[in-house]
Amino acid sequence: MRWTLIVTAIVVALATGCASDGKKEKTGKEIVKAQWNHTRSMVLFGLGKDQYSGGNFDAARKSVNEAESLDPEFEPVRVLSAKLAIEAGNLDLADKELEKAREINPKDAEADYLAGVVQQRWQQPQRAYDCYSAASDKAPDELAYLLARSEMLVAMSRQEEALKILQDRVVYFEHSAIIRDAVGQLLVQFARYKEAANILDEASVLATDDLTITEHLAFAHYMAGEFKEAIDPFQKLLKNEKYQNRADLCLALGQCQMETNRPKEAKVSLEKAVQLDNQNTSGWLALARLSMQQGELTRAEGSLKRAIAIDASRSEARLLMGYLKLRQNRLDEALANFRRANVLENNDTVSLCMIGYTLAKQGKSEEAIKYYTQALKIKPGDEMAQRMLASTDLSQ
Repeated sequence: MRWTLIVTAIVVALATGCASDGKKEKTGKEIVKAQWNHTRSMVLFGLGKDQYSGGNFDAARKSVNEAESLDPEFEPVRVLSAKLAIEAGNLDLADKELEKAREINPKDAEADYLAGVVQQRWQQPQRAYDCYSAASDKAPDELAYLLARSEMLVAMSRQEEALKILQDRVVYFEHSAIIRDAVGQLLVQFARYKEAANILDEASVLATDDLTITEHLAFAHYMAGEFKEAIDPFQKLLKNEKYQNRADLCLALGQCQMETNRPKEAKVSLEKAVQLDNQNTSGWLALARLSMQQGELTRAEGSLKRAIAIDASRSEARLLMGYLKLRQNRLDEALANFRRANVLENNDTVSLCMIGYTLAKQGKSEEAIKYYTQALKIKPGDEMAQRMLASTDLSQ
């Protein structure tokens, strides 16, 4: 009898739930209902996900809201709800949904990533970085999370850290052009142009049709002084309808062709550059240099006058005009232009040397020496100033 009473008590306890934790276990009927609600929630989640992917955000929101009401603890629905809220610009709702999602499933890297997106929109780079870092640590195979993390480091002026975390993962993502492009762009920021060109070459091989990478590669070669290597990617860009009217690309290509002794091709490219943008001072200056190289002094003078009319503050234009006047043996005009160039950029040793050189040609050697000496004070060991100073004849 005693054992019968004990067994009966255990059965009753199991049926009613443990009183010590204050929780009542669900009845069979409640369990079945919860399972049914979860199933319906999953179906609605799938529907909402498809609607979201198709851009039907209003319908997706209805599906998600219904799915959440059926099973508030179904974490993927919370994440999808946050995505919809971000799309709608409702960041407060997105933040609440993601907080709940991370509470339900702390291992979900996507919830951390989206929380970073919200913080980034709120212009909170450190918080965004923390979220992106958590996402990247939880899902190291997701390149997007790593790139977002590095982007926030750049936003916080921590470019060296950004470069390091990307370089450390380049080999892991051996088939990714995107990470190589990101590394290349950071190397350009550090003026490490040859290194940038090398890794951007790799990116270009992996994504031959990605013209954004082609553009980054072309300019990296150009800034590295690798003009021959830059020509093909520039030409590839200019053959594409999207890029063919870019004056900056025509200008860079023309300068590369000029540096590789292709004057006819350079002329075509540079003339197209100023045709596309006739207010581009650099284009007119490049045309002037090319014309001077070809001995076309009248054409060069016309280009220089256009450059000065557009931007009278460019010392380079005055310097080139001074060279031109020297070649025409118009020394007074040359001197006036060199002096003007020096006024515009008074720490430029080239203009000082050219003032001295012109004075020396006018037989004013003592005055010339003063300018060479001034150049050497600004830049000790300046080769041009030393050479001109050594060749000055004081007996003139």
